[in-house]
Amino acid sequence: MAQKMITGYTPSTDSPHIYAEDDAQIYRSIFGQSGITESDNKLACTLIDNNTVQLSSGAFVNQGYFVVVPGGSTEQLSVQSGSQNMFRKDLLVAHFVRGGGSVADRHFFEVVTGTPAASIAAAVDPELTQNDLASGGSERQEALYRITVSGLNISAIDRVAPYVGSYYQ
Repeated sequence: MAQKMITGYTPSTDSPHIYAEDDAQIYRSIFGQSGITESDNKLACTLIDNNTVQLSSGAFVNQGYFVVVPGGSTEQLSVQSGSQNMFRKDLLVAHFVRGGGSVADRHFFEVVTGTPAASIAAAVDPELTQNDLASGGSERQEALYRITVSGLNISAIDRVAPYVGSYYQ
């Protein structure tokens, strides 16, 4: 079947017909791209210490699939320790993994550690898995923030994800 009704009444005796993929398609049409939405505190990222960053409340849409830090709460994420006289670029990402059958989808925030380099200019972002979820891909990591580690210290946190939603259009 090439077409499918999404929003319509289904008798209680019929099988459910709306799936996560259907919702994601609707959200892709609304937001147009992956990014941080205008909700709550827009997932602001702050430094707690040299091994911890914190996301404030907000939502991220990853090719139509959402992951959130609920309003009124925060999420702390660990950053691997740096090395004396070395530099590194890590990425704080939203990571979606498709389940299937009896296995649930997973969507979570994590820090992907980069490779140490001898200079800040030589440090590069780590490679991310970027399957196309709209075409049935099973895994996708989308970067929200770049965390620069200089020696033993986190020296910068820079947003790399766009803001998405009607306010930012």
